[in-house]
Amino acid sequence: MTAKLYHYAMRILDGVLAVMVGLLVLDVLLGVASRYLWGAQVKWTEELATVLLVYVSIFGIAAAFDRSAHLGIDALTSRFDAKTRKRLALFAHAVTLAFVVIVFEIGGWMLVRQATVNWNVLPALQVSDVVMFLPLPLGGLFVLLAEIRNLLADARKNFEREREEN
Repeated sequence: MTAKLYHYAMRILDGVLAVMVGLLVLDVLLGVASRYLWGAQVKWTEELATVLLVYVSIFGIAAAFDRSAHLGIDALTSRFDAKTRKRLALFAHAVTLAFVVIVFEIGGWMLVRQATVNWNVLPALQVSDVVMFLPLPLGGLFVLLAEIRNLLADARKNFEREREEN
């Protein structure tokens, strides 16, 4: 049941990410076209591009974790025996989880709360700047889900067999 929920959550993330990338492309095209056609850029296109880029970046991190496509230094760990490689992998997952909880979740929610207290408005879009900080804790939840799944997979993984296959 939880595997199905995880799968659906990540499919929703992928769909939202695809829509946001499409909107980002259209927004940038509109900004460039307006500059050349009318001699002045539509005011809100640059600000919207910034907001969309923040969302695409943070949600893209979560999508990369889902696919285990994040950066790793295999050249170092491949020299160790299977038991040490497994310990290093589990340690890396623990450090990543701690980082995500501290930076994305605790820090992200603190920024969102502070933005709701101050209630600044993005000038061109006329929306609260909460929209700039919201992707941190939301994307962080997706990263946490993916990283916990990756940790459990590595805990069950046979690192000795992996070395034989390579």
